[in-house]
Amino acid sequence: MPKLQKLSSIVSDPQTFILAYGGWYQRTTLHLSEIYEFLAKGSTYLDLDKDKVRELWKRLGVVKVTRELGYLEYILVTTRQHITIKYYEDGLYVLSTQTDNVEHAQQELDEFFQSKFNPAISYIFSLGAPTPKVLANIKTVHPTAILAYDNVSLPACVTNIYSTIASNGVTVVKAKDYIFILVNSVDRKIAEGLMEMQIFFREFKDQLERYLNIHRKIWEEIADIRERKSIRVKELSALRNKLDSYQKTINLISNRINQMSSYVRTRKSIAQQIGVDQNLVSLFQYRFEALMDTLDYIKEIWKMTSDYVVSAIQVIVEAQSAVTNRSIQSLTLITSVGVIAGLVVHLARDSFPKITPTGLVYLVILLILGWCINTVVQKAALNKKQTLKFMDLDSKL
Repeated sequence: MPKLQKLSSIVSDPQTFILAYGGWYQRTTLHLSEIYEFLAKGSTYLDLDKDKVRELWKRLGVVKVTRELGYLEYILVTTRQHITIKYYEDGLYVLSTQTDNVEHAQQELDEFFQSKFNPAISYIFSLGAPTPKVLANIKTVHPTAILAYDNVSLPACVTNIYSTIASNGVTVVKAKDYIFILVNSVDRKIAEGLMEMQIFFREFKDQLERYLNIHRKIWEEIADIRERKSIRVKELSALRNKLDSYQKTINLISNRINQMSSYVRTRKSIAQQIGVDQNLVSLFQYRFEALMDTLDYIKEIWKMTSDYVVSAIQVIVEAQSAVTNRSIQSLTLITSVGVIAGLVVHLARDSFPKITPTGLVYLVILLILGWCINTVVQKAALNKKQTLKFMDLDSKL
């Protein structure tokens, strides 16, 4: 495989393709400094296992690391496998390579990402607010973008084509596993920016789609709980724990969603500055306004989900309080009866009671009998069904 060069400096070669494989996750300049410390030195000032950090860095095979300034600050990395990594301060990362064998290079990029790059970055960012399990368990699939210049033929591996659009010297072919971008008359820096922007758009929309699907799943599970008219008292605690788990997931995802709008505004400004905003519309049907509208919709959906789980938790809390109050009332009644009975017995005596072996045996029997009765009463109370009163809209509305 030919030695990798920066995308913007590659000389036209009818047999050469540039493959890009990337994704996006919310980051900041602070995160970029942490990534640079790791990629440049194989170390970190975070409270992580230093030996593991070093081992993850060695597996990347880093040859050179520089911190570059552009419309956004980014880290540029070259590796022994001739793979270039660009990691931007807003969290966009692009792994790219130059090749004449698309399928082989695509497999190399995918293997490098799955076994080396992703584990390393995930470990560096493993501290702090956790990623919800419903997100962590989702396997992310990144389609590969292929960039080519000057009438290069479509690679044979690009099959199952479902869209071909040409505009302003750029042709975009969308297939099942690839996005092929052929550039004729457009500045190559713009072409590179166009490819990176489409990766950002695709990843942003994919995240919103995942959040929508997770909302549907959680909503239905909460709805199953709310549809119960009654529940056994012993199940209330487990039900409360389940709803608390949903609430934690909802809060984590809601906070991540609320962070996303600033990244759209930044990328919109950059797209206008480098002149790719119109190409994004004509070639990919990507509009920043539509992206913001979708984001606002998802925000409202998760606000509704948060309110939904809070109301369900409140009903369970009220049910638990009602059970506790009944238990206290029962214990108060039993204790009162016992005290009154004891007082009556003592008032009928004409001498002080004496401790006898028979009396001690009698007391032990009473204690055992009391414990058994209390256990039976508690089990009966736990198996008793508690009515749940969820407020629903009037069906006549």
